[in-house]
Amino acid sequence: MWIKVIIVLVFVGIIASLGSGLYYLVNDKGDSRRTLRALTLRIGLSIGLFAFLMILIGLGVIEPHGLYPERPAETAPRN
Repeated sequence: MWIKVIIVLVFVGIIASLGSGLYYLVNDKGDSRRTLRALTLRIGLSIGLFAFLMILIGLGVIEPHGLYPERPAETAPRN
C-alpha cells in the first residue's frame, strides 16, 4: 500500500513541477531561471520514479503485466 502512495505522490509532484514550469515560462518572460529549475525537478522526479519502479520489479515487490495478464489459450497446435 505504501508503494502506491509513494508513486501517486511522485506523480503529483511531476504534474505540479510541470505546471509551475509553465507558469514561470509565461509570467517571467525569460527574466529568471525558475522555469529551468522547475523543469529540471520534473525530469529528476521522472527518472527517480522510473528507477524506483525498476528496482521494485527487480526485487519482485511488484509484477508488471502486459495487455493480457494471462496468456491466451492456443487455438491451433504448432508443429
